[in-house]
Amino acid sequence: MEAMAQAPSEIARLAYSYGQKKKRNNAIVALLSGAVPGVILAFYFPFQWHICLVGVLIGLIWGNAFEYAYHRWVLHRPHCALAKGHRQHHANIGTPEEPEHVSLGKSPPYIALLFISNGIVVITVDSLLHLWFSSGIFFGWTTYLIVAEEIHWRIHMNGWLPPGLRFARAYHMAHHDIPNSRYNVFLPLFDLSLGTARGRQNRMPPGLR
Repeated sequence: MEAMAQAPSEIARLAYSYGQKKKRNNAIVALLSGAVPGVILAFYFPFQWHICLVGVLIGLIWGNAFEYAYHRWVLHRPHCALAKGHRQHHANIGTPEEPEHVSLGKSPPYIALLFISNGIVVITVDSLLHLWFSSGIFFGWTTYLIVAEEIHWRIHMNGWLPPGLRFARAYHMAHHDIPNSRYNVFLPLFDLSLGTARGRQNRMPPGLR
């Protein structure tokens, strides 16, 4: 009986350790796939600080838009194979296994693929139009992904959040009550722009809560 009583806490400990490791590996791959190419591009393309800062801003907004679009139209799409892990995330809220499914990035290879697929578009457009925003955009993507991952983890693990971001816990957890709203995790630019910042009456199936 004692072993059975200890089992949930052991599961929670292992899940927490696995979740932390996954978050750390995703951040490392984001740095290698985003920040490192950003530095290389800063040497390869003409570099000016003000242009780089504009690129960072574009990268942050792009990251926020991608988060919204992917979350809304892929991860919450019924019967979508890519949404399987996200359904597990919703289904395990409040369980000992929750930390295992908190990570926004499915795995490090998916993080690398995300940077490669978006990066090809940016570098191609930048080369054709000679805007020289590429390095800044890569820095913006890297920053947004790592910050969003960390904040999402702290929201679910009841960790410390800076004063200006404490609203994010209630905001995001409301998404788990009404999953067809609040697709941005902590910066609701596109939720506000596209009218999904408030919950709607037509709730999603229980498996996505």
